[in-house]
Amino acid sequence: MALAELLHDSRENEEILSASSGVRLQSLVYIRWLAVLGQAFALILVQWIMGYDLPIIPAGLLVAASALVNVLVTLSYKSTARLSNKGAVLYLFYDALQLTGLLYLTGGLSNPFALLFLVPVTISATHLSGIGTIFLGLTTLSCISFLAVFNQPLPLPESEIHLSKTYILAIWSALVLGTIFLSGYAWRISSDGRRMTNALSVARMALAREQQLSAVGGIAAAAAHELGTPLNTILLISEELSGDFPEGSDHAEDTKLLHDQALKCAEVLAQLSQGPTDDRFSQKDAHHNYLPLNSLMALIADKYSDKGAEIDIVTEGELSNQPKLFATPEILHGLGNLVSNAAEFANTRVTISIRWDDKNVLVVIEDDGPGFSEEILARLGEPYTSSRSGRGGMGLGVFISEMLINHSGGNIIFGNAKRAGARVIVEWPRKQLEKADPYL
Repeated sequence: MALAELLHDSRENEEILSASSGVRLQSLVYIRWLAVLGQAFALILVQWIMGYDLPIIPAGLLVAASALVNVLVTLSYKSTARLSNKGAVLYLFYDALQLTGLLYLTGGLSNPFALLFLVPVTISATHLSGIGTIFLGLTTLSCISFLAVFNQPLPLPESEIHLSKTYILAIWSALVLGTIFLSGYAWRISSDGRRMTNALSVARMALAREQQLSAVGGIAAAAAHELGTPLNTILLISEELSGDFPEGSDHAEDTKLLHDQALKCAEVLAQLSQGPTDDRFSQKDAHHNYLPLNSLMALIADKYSDKGAEIDIVTEGELSNQPKLFATPEILHGLGNLVSNAAEFANTRVTISIRWDDKNVLVVIEDDGPGFSEEILARLGEPYTSSRSGRGGMGLGVFISEMLINHSGGNIIFGNAKRAGARVIVEWPRKQLEKADPYL
């Protein structure tokens, strides 16, 4: 299976990844229990220990409501349940409203616990979608603005410090700016992390499928070798039996049919064990493909020759001294996808230049197409970067190629040729490329 075919399934891979995304419900339950305990402790401390007269009944009902919701959620869902994006936003939306109610009863923004408004929006920015974060951010800003104007003052004695309107405005400004900055910063960092994690997971899925195919190819070759001897015995005996029966008899026809079918099986096994003659019996196992670099590039070029562009291979070096390497899935599909992209964007021609010396091996892939734009060139190698937006491009091809080449010990440099078109330079230390075992 070609890397392009694997990328065709990347949407399915992303659906698999998204199925395990979201926020773990039990984590939110634990956070809310901490909030309930903290709120209850603060009310008890201020009302009965410090002696201030709070509206304890409505405040206590708000705390009890959160505890009741937590109990109902715990009884209704498994501990391993994960909330969808919408469900998590509603869950955090309730927390913001409940905190607003408590602060309204206990001094508004003059209450030091107004800082807790940053918790729901930060959780959303870290784990949820941008739309959900914007919704919770606007909710938080609305609640903060409401509390700056409407609230029941704390029952402080005359001798205690009372905050001026200017200071309340300063607190409002700090909370608004803190909400915007903290949620934006957390969302940006977590978004980059999620994109990279998802892209790496898709790449690992693609490589795992290729390695499974390689294993199947090795098993097929081993089976062909083991079945060769008994099949030759069947051919020999069936040929001898055909001479023992009269011409035209039923037994003679059955014996001839047996010999013909065995002969077809022998031809199939020969294709499996000696090398491919078509795509049906393509040998995938790297241990059976120890090739000169020029031959490996010729195989890759032939595979993508139907893209519409002519692919030329230019060898710069002594053929007798050219490197030999195992055709591992990483190298085959890492280079193959780069050649495929070049052929797709080329006007008429793709040139693959191969260079080597005693220390390094270079493969330079150039096309006569439009080349990389400055915007794309600056971001190449990042996941979900594509110049084919809306035309089937997922933006993972170059990312996966770079990951596969790096895994094989190589390095990729993207740029544009001086004349025209894109240029991709792939470089390996020769010692790394010619290592004895392809899987070390």
